[in-house]
Amino acid sequence: MFVFKTIVWGTLFMLGALIAGPWVAMQFSGILPPLDIGAMRYLGIVCMAAGLIFAVYCTLLLFLPISGKPIPYDSHHKFVATGPYRYVRNPFLLGIAVALIGEAIFISEIAMFAYAVVMILCMHFWVVFCEEPALVDRYGDKYLSYMKKVPRWFPLLKS
Repeated sequence: MFVFKTIVWGTLFMLGALIAGPWVAMQFSGILPPLDIGAMRYLGIVCMAAGLIFAVYCTLLLFLPISGKPIPYDSHHKFVATGPYRYVRNPFLLGIAVALIGEAIFISEIAMFAYAVVMILCMHFWVVFCEEPALVDRYGDKYLSYMKKVPRWFPLLKS
């Protein structure tokens, strides 16, 4: 049941963040001027693909035999600090953020960049105020130690 619920919620989040949200943002495209970044906009496709592949990879790591849990309010599973989780605490959301930025670059609309910024800020505040407290409650000192060693978003920056 855990795997199914996680797949459903993760899929709904990705669809909402990467399809429904941008569609709403694009309703403002006639109001705001488009950005002319030329062929550089195709870099956005690379960012989208890399971000999505990375997010899916990070999620799959949590379903391997030594699985953890990507959603803090689901049933108890082992704590995972391997793979990309050794370098950042939220690699799945980091992948989604990279995909959102890539989508904004490709679409090249101010409304899409604004949407990406708002979504990334929402993800950050959700992590800080919902996910991390739930994980501290679940894993205690183990997660507190992990938080001290591993940065939240960027591998080379300390929290």
